Amino acid sequence: MKKIAVIGAGLSGLTFATKMNSIADVTVFEKSKGIGGRMATRYANDYEFDHGVQYFTAKSSVFQSFLKPYIKNGVIKDWNPNLVTLSHNGMTQRISNYPSYVASPKMNSLGKALAKGLNLVGETHIDKLSKNSGSWSLVDSQAHTHGPFDFIVLAIPSQQAATLLPPDFAHLDAVSMVKMEGCFSLMLGFEKRLDLGFEGAFVENSSIGWISVNSSKPERAKGFSMMIQSHNTWAETHINDDKAEVQKALLDEGSVLLGQDLTNAQHQVLHRWLYASTSKSTGKPFLLDKQNAIASIGDWCIKGRVEAAFESGFLLSKKLHELI
Repeated sequence: MKKIAVIGAGLSGLTFATKMNSIADVTVFEKSKGIGGRMATRYANDYEFDHGVQYFTAKSSVFQSFLKPYIKNGVIKDWNPNLVTLSHNGMTQRISNYPSYVASPKMNSLGKALAKGLNLVGETHIDKLSKNSGSWSLVDSQAHTHGPFDFIVLAIPSQQAATLLPPDFAHLDAVSMVKMEGCFSLMLGFEKRLDLGFEGAFVENSSIGWISVNSSKPERAKGFSMMIQSHNTWAETHINDDKAEVQKALLDEGSVLLGQDLTNAQHQVLHRWLYASTSKSTGKPFLLDKQNAIASIGDWCIKGRVEAAFESGFLLSKKLHELI
């Protein structure tokens, strides 16, 4: 049985691992305590915040079929938010052609469900890959060596993958040309409910790209919690700014947009995502180097969306089922 190492326990990596686990010996390495990547939830007292992925849709029949058992067992639920488009000129209703799904009770619940039965090595940061006599070894930040493996899959952001991939990787140029952008997530908790007139707002012509009432999602804590996420282009310009200045800028802009003082929120925490969205992708669902027995996957291969993350891992697994 072939031994495969997957670096990264986001949706792409976990999808690939679950699809390959029946025909290969798969080990998943994740640098963080939790799993799921940007499908993550923070909580504090009576507040909960999906501070990465806000919700997702399922447009393809393959992704819809994949979600069906998780919808049936309650891991995936329909949010049904009142969506609007918001700007300094006012608010207009927004219609979605697809259901708005969230994982439940927290956004990482889907990742946890996928990880069941997998060999998962957490809190392990892989710093180096080496190949000897046709087999791969992984070296972590504590200088521990893992392996040998017959095949390596990098399921991490493109910039991080580029630092690990060997210089003779067949698609190194494609990885290097990908452009990922950051995002700031501002988590606000209030003692009293604010009347915003919506549960989710796409914001135009602003430093803010998205505002939502996180506590309106299924099975979330009932303390009134708001998520404000910056526009990706604005975030890139301010990605290394002092966090206190970024937080103040988003609070001030949000207060103006909503006509309400947000600075009195009892809970205020800012999180910076360095790799949140993809403005320039490869246009391919995965990058496979058969000769070197290594591949790179992620939502950035197609488009920075949950469905793209699934598709990338799923399609690589189909290809390897043919090759192994």
